Amino acid sequence: MTRLNLPPVQDIAFLRASVNYTEFHLTDGRKIISSYTLTRHENRVEGFLRINKSYLINPIYIEKVNVVGNKKEVQLKNGERIVVSRRRRGVVDGL
Repeated sequence: MTRLNLPPVQDIAFLRASVNYTEFHLTDGRKIISSYTLTRHENRVEGFLRINKSYLINPIYIEKVNVVGNKKEVQLKNGERIVVSRRRRGVVDGL
């Protein structure tokens, strides 16, 4: 089994699932592709929030949580907006 070298946690804005791969979106705008699933990374990055089936968010890069009708979305410091799934809304309460 190969060892996975993660970038420093403070350099990761969010992780996005892409089929059986994971895209690391870094704060400097770069993207790193990993051949491991998001679930596998979820167990390795401490403190990240799973806001839907496709995203793990670094909470230090959350600018605000918007309520749009009966839906919530997370707005990151880079301007990206990601919808919070109905089942995961409690994860962002209090942010």
